Amino acid sequence: MQRALTELRIELIDQIEVPGRIVIVFWQRGRHVGPLETPLGVISATGREIEIRVIDVLSLTDGRVSAVQVAPDNLALAMQLGVVELKPAVQAGPV
Repeated sequence: MQRALTELRIELIDQIEVPGRIVIVFWQRGRHVGPLETPLGVISATGREIEIRVIDVLSLTDGRVSAVQVAPDNLALAMQLGVVELKPAVQAGPV
């Protein structure tokens, strides 16, 4: 993300702590200026502003972060970058 975005800003939405875990939910905003690797493939720079909701799950061992799982909203990001477009739902006719 740091290679693909400039003007990167983070806004905390929520944080939950339980024994052995911290869950952080936040908005990540920036301008898409470089290649972005996604599950759909690499998206070339578009220059567009993006806003993506991300959930990080931090596992703790002896009070230190031992693993990180990141769950970004890749569909919303791909839509903002013009890579994915939703089509209107097809209405079923009378039966």
